[in-house]
Amino acid sequence: MKASVKEIMKAWIQCVHGLHAKWFNALCGTPPFLRPWHFQWHAIKDLNKDLKKVLPLFQGKVLDFGCGLQPYRDLMVNADECIGVDIQDADGVDYLVKPGDPLPFEKGAFDAVLSTQVLEHVADMDDCIAEIHRVLKPGGQLVISVPFIYQVHGKPHDYRRLSEFGVKQALSGFRIERMSRQGGVGSSMAILFLCWLHHQMDLKTWTWLIKVCLSPVLIVMSLIMNMLGVLLDYVDTTESVYGNLLVVAVREPDGA
Repeated sequence: MKASVKEIMKAWIQCVHGLHAKWFNALCGTPPFLRPWHFQWHAIKDLNKDLKKVLPLFQGKVLDFGCGLQPYRDLMVNADECIGVDIQDADGVDYLVKPGDPLPFEKGAFDAVLSTQVLEHVADMDDCIAEIHRVLKPGGQLVISVPFIYQVHGKPHDYRRLSEFGVKQALSGFRIERMSRQGGVGSSMAILFLCWLHHQMDLKTWTWLIKVCLSPVLIVMSLIMNMLGVLLDYVDTTESVYGNLLVVAVREPDGA
């Protein structure tokens, strides 16, 4: 049976989509390692810079909570072992855990816990933090990151945004040693506009095809806007318009 025109067009679009994705990823990078001309660069650049300073300090047994592909594993050069946990299977996942289930580890099993860009996707955040507290040794280190100004993502499991005050309230049983506000008004405006433009043009086939044809122009535009965002961040001294938070905390002893 001959393929219909609609089926041929669908197959052609899928082929173009795959080729464009490979070309774009090769040129602009893939999360969490993006180049300055990627439209999401501002969402990750400061996080990567801070994690390069923090994660080499991890020692002993480390839990990567919500690990995905464990992209930061190579930064934990002094850790003895790194175990990845997630709700979806991937190459870096050692244990699959259903949402809401307890972690399959004994109390105080880990010397450190890492969780990047995960808590906004957890339905029962308090229970999740309580489980992290349980499996972390007293005096063990917790490093988490959460977005504050960012678009809705991971639908329908995008439940919250946390300010620095929300993070302090959520981390009961932990002593916060460091909290880094990442980004400012410039990077926040750049990431919101560029992400909006990217997803708006993906909504219809004809606008997506325009985006493909204009990709070189859009990449140059992203680079310019990202650099303008960096400049504008330098003059933002409000400490109230930030895209992301990185928190380094220590588990308090029971009863403290």
